[in-house]
Amino acid sequence: MKKKAIIVLVGWLFLLSCHDDESLMVSLGDNYINNQTNVALIDTIQILLSTVKMDSIPTSESSYLLCGSYTDADLGKISATAYAQIGMPSADIDDDEIFDSIVICMNYSGMAYGDTLLPQTFRVHRVREDIEPNDDYDAEPYLYNTTTFNYDENPLGSQTIVPKPNFHDTLAIRLNDALGLEFLSYLRDDDDELQSTSEFLDYFQGVALVPGDENNSILSFDVDTSFQIRIYTHIIKETKVNKSYTFVHQSTSHNHFNNVSNDVSGMALEQAITQTGEVSSGLLNKRSYLLASLGYTTRIDFPGISKILEVQYKNILYKAELVLKPLSGTYKNKGELPENLILYTSDKKNNVVEELTDQDDYSIPATFYYDEFYDEYTQYIFDITDFIYTELSDGYVDPEDGLLVMLPETEYGGTLDNIVFDARSLSNYRPTLNLYYVFYE
Repeated sequence: MKKKAIIVLVGWLFLLSCHDDESLMVSLGDNYINNQTNVALIDTIQILLSTVKMDSIPTSESSYLLCGSYTDADLGKISATAYAQIGMPSADIDDDEIFDSIVICMNYSGMAYGDTLLPQTFRVHRVREDIEPNDDYDAEPYLYNTTTFNYDENPLGSQTIVPKPNFHDTLAIRLNDALGLEFLSYLRDDDDELQSTSEFLDYFQGVALVPGDENNSILSFDVDTSFQIRIYTHIIKETKVNKSYTFVHQSTSHNHFNNVSNDVSGMALEQAITQTGEVSSGLLNKRSYLLASLGYTTRIDFPGISKILEVQYKNILYKAELVLKPLSGTYKNKGELPENLILYTSDKKNNVVEELTDQDDYSIPATFYYDEFYDEYTQYIFDITDFIYTELSDGYVDPEDGLLVMLPETEYGGTLDNIVFDARSLSNYRPTLNLYYVFYE
C-alpha cells in the first residue's frame, strides 16, 4: 500500500504540472530514522520562461571595452561604442624635440563576436562632455549601456583592419597630428591644462571608440593601463634620439563604459520593450534570451506552486534542481556559451531583488555541463533547494515572485556572451525542475 500511495502522489503531481511549479516541504519528525521510507524524483512541474528587457545595465564596472557592430539572427543589429578617459603624463620636454606622431593603443582581450574575417573600421572621436554619472543616480555612480555623451563629428583618427585578436596583442590607430602637436605644446610649456588630472580632464574629456558603418564584428579590449595615447618625438644631438610620452587610462568606476544597443525592428524580440513587460517564450518561438550588455534576461516562473502544500503525505524535500538547456543550433562550441550563471529573485515588475544564495549567504552559480559529442545534454543546473524552502516556509507562495537568470555582476557590462534557452515542451528540451523527495509514515 505504501508503494501504491507514492505512485498515486506522483501521478497527482503530474496532473498538477500544467498549473504547478513548486516543491513540498514538511518537517522531518524525530522518529524518521525508524520509519519505512520511499524516495521519489518528480520532474513534471511546469516551468514558464519569458524574456525581460532591463531598462539599463551598468557597464562602467567592466574590465573590457566593446566596439563594433554585427547582425544576429535573433538579436538584430548590435552596436557597441566604448568611452574612456586618459590621465595626464609627467614629462620634461626639450625645446628642440620634434614631433613625429600620436597614436591610441589598446590591447585585445581575446573576445570577439561576429565575423572577424572581414574588414572592420574603428574611429576615434574626441568627447565633448564630462564622462560622469548623472546627478539622479540612486546609490552608485554607474554609467550604463544606454548612456551617451556628445563627441566631435569628425574623428581624431580611424583605421580599417581585418582583426586578428587571437594573433595580435594590440590595436594601434594613428591620430591627427594637430592633436599631437597640441599636446606636445602644452607639455613643453607646462600650461595650466596639465597642472593636475582634474584640470587635464576639463581640457581633454576623453575619447569615444566608434564602429564604422559596415562592420561585421564587435571586438573587446582591456580597459587598464594598456589603454593609452602615446606621443612619439625625436631629438637630434650627436645622434638621433627617439622619445615618447604616454597618456594612460587609470580605471575608476565611472571613467569608462560601453554604450550597447540593438535594432530588432520587425523581429520577435521587438516585443520586449520595457522591464515591466516580460515576453512569454510562446511568443518568441519557444525560446528565451540572456544577453547581459543589452539587458536581456530570462525570467522563470513556477505557476501553481502553492497547490503542493495541500498534499497530506509525510515527506521531506531534500533537494531541488533547476535545469535549463541552451537551444541547439544557436551556438557552435563550448566557448560561445558563458559558464558562469547565477539567479536573482524578482518581483512582479522584474526588479532585481537579491542574489539567490545558500543558507550561509554564499553564491550558488550554475553547474555547467557541455555535451561535446551529441549536443543533447548541454545544460545548466542550479541548486535552488533553499529558495524552494523559503518560498514554502510560511505556507503561502506569492505567484508574482520569480527568478531572473543573469551573469555575475563583474561580467555583466563588458561582454556580449549570450544564451538562447530552449523552452519547448518535449522532454529532451524543456526546462526542468527536479524535486527529490523522501516519503515516510
